[in-house]
Amino acid sequence: TLTSNTIDDIIRASRDSKFKSVVFVTGVPGAGKTLVGLNTATKHQNPDDDLYSVFLSGNGPLVAILREALAMDHFENENAWERPISKGEARRKVRSFIQPIHVFRDEGLTDDSPPREHVVLFDEAQRAWDIQKLANFMKGGRRKHKVFDFNKSEPQFLLDCMNRHSDWAVVVCLVGGGQEINEGETRISGWIETLNNFFPEWHVFISSRL
Repeated sequence: TLTSNTIDDIIRASRDSKFKSVVFVTGVPGAGKTLVGLNTATKHQNPDDDLYSVFLSGNGPLVAILREALAMDHFENENAWERPISKGEARRKVRSFIQPIHVFRDEGLTDDSPPREHVVLFDEAQRAWDIQKLANFMKGGRRKHKVFDFNKSEPQFLLDCMNRHSDWAVVVCLVGGGQEINEGETRISGWIETLNNFFPEWHVFISSRL
């Protein structure tokens, strides 16, 4: 609760004072980082809300499970309150604010306008890809939109997309230390280096223990 409330305070301060922020939520596996991210995203599901948020994950099975669980919960609650909706409607609503990271990334590639969201929550941010891994993926054979000269890491590209907002933006990185399991994953240091090198004007919120 304390962590969620702190994130809410940072989001509102960023909006009210018109600055851009990155929040690092760190902790051991099972500490509740994903729950904190979902808590923030589900508070602001309305696209017309200026705090509208999107929860991003590179873990496809997790996205599928979360979407279905939240859709069924929404379906049951709405019908219990005699506001009948179909399961399909509930699934469509959830689909917009819980997305695979590659969907958000592809939208940023094909459209250079600011995202409709001012708040993005990136689950397992320590596993974001470095320049080489993302460049190889972008020119890969199974992609619809091949990009052969891509030269940004995943942290840089995500922050670059959010930096298109002229007023404010917040990126919440949910980071599990020591959970980088594949080659080409940047760890939290990749995000810090990106902020120092390319986005020095952004505000950074991070545990004093780090």
